[in-house]
Amino acid sequence: MKKRLLLLLMLLFALFAVIFVIPEILERERGISGTTESAQTGGKEPGTETLESRTFPYETVWTETESQTEKEPEYDPGEPVDREKIVTNLLFASDTHYMSPNLTDYGDAFHEMVDNGDGKVIQYMPQIWEAFSQEVMAAQPDALVLSGDLTLDGEKTNHLELAGRLRELEAGGVPVLVIPGNHDINNHRASAYFGSERTYVENVSPEEFLEIYGEFGYEEAAGHAPDSLSYLYILNDTTWMLMLDTCVYEPENQVYGVISEGTMEWMEQCLRDAYSQGITVIPVAHHNLQEISRVYVEECVIENHMEAMKILERYLTPAFFSGHLHVQRIMKHILEPGADSDVYGIWEVVSNSLMIPPCQYGSLTLNGDGSLSYHTKNVDVSAWAAAKGETNPELLDFAAFSDSYLRTVVKEQTYRSIEDIPDYIREIMADFYTELYQDYYAGKQVNYSEKKKEQGYIFWDRFMNPSMQFRQVEGMMRDGMAVNNQAEIPNPVWMRRE
Repeated sequence: MKKRLLLLLMLLFALFAVIFVIPEILERERGISGTTESAQTGGKEPGTETLESRTFPYETVWTETESQTEKEPEYDPGEPVDREKIVTNLLFASDTHYMSPNLTDYGDAFHEMVDNGDGKVIQYMPQIWEAFSQEVMAAQPDALVLSGDLTLDGEKTNHLELAGRLRELEAGGVPVLVIPGNHDINNHRASAYFGSERTYVENVSPEEFLEIYGEFGYEEAAGHAPDSLSYLYILNDTTWMLMLDTCVYEPENQVYGVISEGTMEWMEQCLRDAYSQGITVIPVAHHNLQEISRVYVEECVIENHMEAMKILERYLTPAFFSGHLHVQRIMKHILEPGADSDVYGIWEVVSNSLMIPPCQYGSLTLNGDGSLSYHTKNVDVSAWAAAKGETNPELLDFAAFSDSYLRTVVKEQTYRSIEDIPDYIREIMADFYTELYQDYYAGKQVNYSEKKKEQGYIFWDRFMNPSMQFRQVEGMMRDGMAVNNQAEIPNPVWMRRE
């Protein structure tokens, strides 16, 4: 009886499974199978997306078709092609931060802005630019290169007015090449300064930037990156300009910089093509390729700079030009300390701001043997003012005025930042910092051991060590030990690669 009852229960359980459980499992399996099929046909899996070129009117679109499962072997470009170069002359200026007089009455709001800045002589911006333009026209370089932060804070009015000034240079026979800086696009700090009020004004989108500056490199370019405002400009048969947009401005601008994935791949292809033909490529970006400053260490270096440097050095790129720091710096990349001087490494030249005294720009000559010669030059505003018949004494002796102006701005800020120290000591410390700041921004060489003996440094060490400001003092002194206003860069083809 018990066996029959047990058998009956087993039969009932089996029947329940057939009616309810098995159909449910089958239905779930069909559902899973159907979802997978849908994803394969109508959805997008990681690694299959197509990157559109943001409505940029250019030909290159990078499409990723599948995710990489294995690391590709490193490409070997082979031995370089050495050929005689066409002598090429370039002028570089950076961080012009152009401001139209139409956006200010030079009242209280304006002065509050400049007095708390880094010493830009914005009140004489039109005059500085006219003097600079006159020197550019006289030099007749193969190109004038502006490496970003074209405007103060991305104001549309400033962009339009600056483009008009660049148009005058091109009409005079000087090609102009531009890239954006972190201040230029989608900058919601774009402002006008009237009376005691700062008011926000219209900025520009990436598309508007292209429309405004299209004739300054973009429209004549031989190629464009798929996912940034980067482009390749052919100067002549032996020199190409690789203008790299390292800025982040979607949905709004950021301080830091990065080379996007599509741009990185496009960049390597440009370098590969040039390398095979013995063509020198001069890359230009706003952000820095190396950790080149001990003072400014955050949001200055391209975030994926090591990847970029590896690619650039693979194709023996001689030098990289950037801005952003407002500091004049030159440094060769050295793989390890103590490397011989004849071992190859890419050089970087960082241009300081054209609007910070001494108002410098850079002059570069690519020589016939493939070497590069670089030096800085100060804009001679005084000579321009005298020729124009100006009567303003600040313009007629602009070097003295701008030097004094920069000292006043920096000293007052420094003095206020030092607290709980007797006034006469604060004065000495502020003077020391200001002089060091001036030399550092201008790229002047300093004697570190002698600087440490000065009373100002002794007070900084005694009262402010280990503060952040003291680290800045130390950083400026150590960086200043190098020569930063001139460089002779050899042809990488003839250097050892170890």
